[in-house]
Amino acid sequence: MAPSLSAPASALSTARAPQSQDGGKHTGLVAGLGLTAWMEFYTFDAVNLVLPDLAGSFGVSQDEASWLLIAFSTTLFWGVAVSVWLAGHIGYLRYILGSIVLFAIASLGCAFATDFSTMLLWRAVSGFAGAGLAMWWRGSVYLLIPRPQRSVSMMRISVMIYLSTALGLLLGGYVTDQYTWRLLFAPNVIVAVAAIWLLKRHFPKVARPSDRRTRSVDAPGLLLLAVALTCAQFVMSRGQAKDWFGSWEIRGFACVALMAFVLFVGWQLHARNDARLLRLELLRQRDVAASVVLGVLVGIIVSGSTYALPEFLRTVCSPGLDATHTGRILCIYALTAAAIRPLVTRSIGKVGPRKVLAFAFILLTISMSLMSRLITTETPYGYFALPLMLYAFCLSPVLSALASGTVARLPQEVQLDAVAVYMTFRQFGVSLGVTIVTSVLAWREQWHSSQLFDHLYSMSMQVNEWMTSVTTSLIQRGEEATQARSMAEALLARTAVQQAKTLAYADAFVFMAAVGLLALCLVPLMAPARSATKLISTN
Repeated sequence: MAPSLSAPASALSTARAPQSQDGGKHTGLVAGLGLTAWMEFYTFDAVNLVLPDLAGSFGVSQDEASWLLIAFSTTLFWGVAVSVWLAGHIGYLRYILGSIVLFAIASLGCAFATDFSTMLLWRAVSGFAGAGLAMWWRGSVYLLIPRPQRSVSMMRISVMIYLSTALGLLLGGYVTDQYTWRLLFAPNVIVAVAAIWLLKRHFPKVARPSDRRTRSVDAPGLLLLAVALTCAQFVMSRGQAKDWFGSWEIRGFACVALMAFVLFVGWQLHARNDARLLRLELLRQRDVAASVVLGVLVGIIVSGSTYALPEFLRTVCSPGLDATHTGRILCIYALTAAAIRPLVTRSIGKVGPRKVLAFAFILLTISMSLMSRLITTETPYGYFALPLMLYAFCLSPVLSALASGTVARLPQEVQLDAVAVYMTFRQFGVSLGVTIVTSVLAWREQWHSSQLFDHLYSMSMQVNEWMTSVTTSLIQRGEEATQARSMAEALLARTAVQQAKTLAYADAFVFMAAVGLLALCLVPLMAPARSATKLISTN
């Protein structure tokens, strides 16, 4: 049996790490937490990859298929916001195990979904369950692992996460092309069983906090957050189809979402609320506020880029790639991030989070800029390797430096709450990323289409010569004159549409480069490290 661990009853986040655990116990605990995180990250990237196949199976457009990502991210955001309160309310281990079981059930629900509405529902359930997986692998390290050993534990779990991303891209693409996308959810059941077995053996007994915050229910906070996210979900999923703020429905739901969110923040900061879900007063601490702002921007870039590139390679690039080959290209960034992750901890310990963040955001801006230059219909696929590796050299340091910077100057008893605040806002950025990128794509495609067709009309003589040449060629191949002319017109229209889409995707990466540049300008918000060597133990 795992050793017992008592936590002070007066605070939610004051449980101390079990100092008596031996190396074997820590190894088993870290492995269990790594498998817990493995499920969420594996599924996230695999679903991103096979989104065109899901759209085809359910007979929906690419924009509608993106709701599967938006629903997942939005409910995950809500789940992270309530995760610390819920874990303290029902018990830490019970909450983690419940999240694992629910995520496995939701994975089976996705695998057996027969229509798009059912799939959307199970993706939303996956998001809520995934909050426990995404938040509590990190939270458990801060709660249970002694401070000197956190660095190595975080590094090992992070490597497992990046490897799960690579496996999701490789295995998800292969089973989709060779069999069916439904099989990509099957590994989650096996991993869930292994994670539960390890955690039940190695997760120490933590006394449940008995303060009012965990004994009470923040009903107003839960209601306001649910209203805000429900309305925001409607705006993000239906905004494109309803012309955004040109529709009274979108304006109304957006206003309700904004009002509910403002009231939620005010209620969380109110002195009378002693059962608050999030300790937003921690935002008064400089590093926490800086990590939150940068976390939102990073979330937008991560979700936007992991959505845009596979969509371009599979649906726009000529010839379009299948899921297998797209996964092989994209796994470059995941494998690179896993390889460099041990070096990241050492770098943060030597120079501090702020310098690491500045360097990483410079690489991010370069990576997104290179990607925008490579977005053409004829770029050799191997050329994407360099920007993907640069992206990995940004992603791995940024996520680690922001997490370590969030808690570096905070006392032990509030670190878990600080992590919850940071993760909530970072997930808010993730939930915005796909919506913003799809909006940018639609806007820029419409603009480029208008410009291209205006250009074609202005060059009517050259266009007519091209049409005559193509028509003549088709007639020589045996087509009738009328049919050949129609085929030439269709080819011209198809080429123009493809070019407009290509330029729109290039603009989307320019937008993400601009977000990276903005993040670079905001890095000074984070305080300089007083003693960089001390930060390695919190990373």
